[in-house]
Amino acid sequence: METLRTAFDAAHFREEGHKVVDLLANLLAQVQAGQGPVLPWTPPPSELAHWERRMAEPPQRVAEFVGEFVERSIRLHHPHYLGHQVCAPAPAAALAGLAAELLNNGMAVYEMGPAANALERWIIGRTCAVLGLSPGDGFLTSGGTLATLTALLAARSRVLGEETLEEGTDRRWAVIASEEGHYCTARAVQVMGWGRAGLVTVPTDERFKLRVDLLPAALAEAERRGRRPVALVACACSTSTGSYDDLPALADFCAQHGLWFHVDGAHGAAVAFCPELKDRIAGIERADSAIVDFHKLLLTPALATAVLFREPAASWAAFHLRAQYLFAENERDPWRDSGRRTYECTKLSMSAKIAAIWRTSGEELWREHLRTVHALARDFARMLRARPPFEVAVEPESNIVCFRMRPPGMDEAAVDARNALARQRVIESGRFYIVQTKLRGRVWLRTALMNPFTTTDHLAAMLDAVEAAGTA
Repeated sequence: METLRTAFDAAHFREEGHKVVDLLANLLAQVQAGQGPVLPWTPPPSELAHWERRMAEPPQRVAEFVGEFVERSIRLHHPHYLGHQVCAPAPAAALAGLAAELLNNGMAVYEMGPAANALERWIIGRTCAVLGLSPGDGFLTSGGTLATLTALLAARSRVLGEETLEEGTDRRWAVIASEEGHYCTARAVQVMGWGRAGLVTVPTDERFKLRVDLLPAALAEAERRGRRPVALVACACSTSTGSYDDLPALADFCAQHGLWFHVDGAHGAAVAFCPELKDRIAGIERADSAIVDFHKLLLTPALATAVLFREPAASWAAFHLRAQYLFAENERDPWRDSGRRTYECTKLSMSAKIAAIWRTSGEELWREHLRTVHALARDFARMLRARPPFEVAVEPESNIVCFRMRPPGMDEAAVDARNALARQRVIESGRFYIVQTKLRGRVWLRTALMNPFTTTDHLAAMLDAVEAAGTA
């Protein structure tokens, strides 16, 4: 019992907790000042070997373990983090997350997470109002991939009937989406049993937006495959380039053809909280369902995604099941047991992290962050256009900028190779973290400007590093 008593001892927790918070606060100060590497690069086999060796050694204090873990991890609060669409979380949200994890309140039933369930109810109501989906409903779930699956399952139930929950479906059905759409849509279609042929993709225009004029051809292609579309998925915004589809036009098409209109706003729907940027998602209020990741542009630790439905009843369509050992029937407040309509049963109290930001900083924190990173993207695009041999793929609408070096006279294959090599050398140096994507089959470097303390000086230094790495 001695090991158990030590592990749960309050005084021990306090002592180690103070050390861990001091360690993280010191790290936050250091990386925000640009000190140290953004990515302490180690080849994957070497990193695995390190932890295989360390995990076989005698136990250590938790603060020591956390310190070692931190030293070997990527630092998203570093202004040289320019990579994936994962935010540098607000410290207040991280502290709330610590409390939520110690309390370990699962949310399937109200009594196992009373505060978390009530806060989720408020968050969903407010988010629906901000997006113009009132009197909508919904819930929080673990990421945009699961949220998209949930929304499309609800679409399936509406179009095919609730008997699909009992009998399943055949392969006569399909979903229409942009060729630039997130891969989670293809995954959802496959999970629903409709296979790869169940996703009909639509080409995009020169700005990587879904071509509305080609939607009739998509319907014809679905018919050629022996399929009937049940839903259309719009990007707000696309993952690779941050381009927003024409939501009003897509809503018109869905209304005309009886399709469920789903908006993948995992990244870009956050602009609803910023009046100057909200016009980018005009038309989202006509969506049957929409998703927004709080862990992308809304400064919340992962994972925390809202899946929202314009019609409240639709929020029950995906997973409405009975479980007598969990849920009371004929409940006056059915929202209280979130497990009734979510894929997860034991679900972390993700609402605590979101609510911590709302209570400590209000929506103004999000507005300032959104303004800052969107303005930085515009400044970065101007910088790139003024600096040959760099070029910009498309004028940014969000905080995502795709660019590459294109020396005069170099063929496309050589351009691809040079940019890929430069990116690998840069991240292995630890100085900057950027990613790459493919647009029209060609390699482009990609930045998601997630840190509000990144400046144009940081970006200029990154371009210097890329250029040097590509010519060495």
